[in-house]
Amino acid sequence: MPLSLDLIRSHLNLDDDRDESLLTHYANVAEAWVQAYTGQPFDTASPLMVQAALLLIAHQYEAREAVSFASAYQLPFGVHDLLSPLKDRVTGYRPEPEAA
Repeated sequence: MPLSLDLIRSHLNLDDDRDESLLTHYANVAEAWVQAYTGQPFDTASPLMVQAALLLIAHQYEAREAVSFASAYQLPFGVHDLLSPLKDRVTGYRPEPEAA
């Protein structure tokens, strides 16, 4: 289940319905990034994953201008610390193979 727009708007202190498609896009990107980083499916029941995704969404929303080359690969503060315990190398998570 994806992050709700209400939660995203609350995190960003937005009171109106503007930028819905942009926020949805940022949420999709953040969820995909969290999944790629941890090696686990994105799970809204995981407070660590949700908080990391919200930080990523806020960073993208608030810094929409071009990112300098010096900071292109820096994560928002706290994202690495939130997700490191969930990485598959730490948890031993391995996705089940899909049935043919």
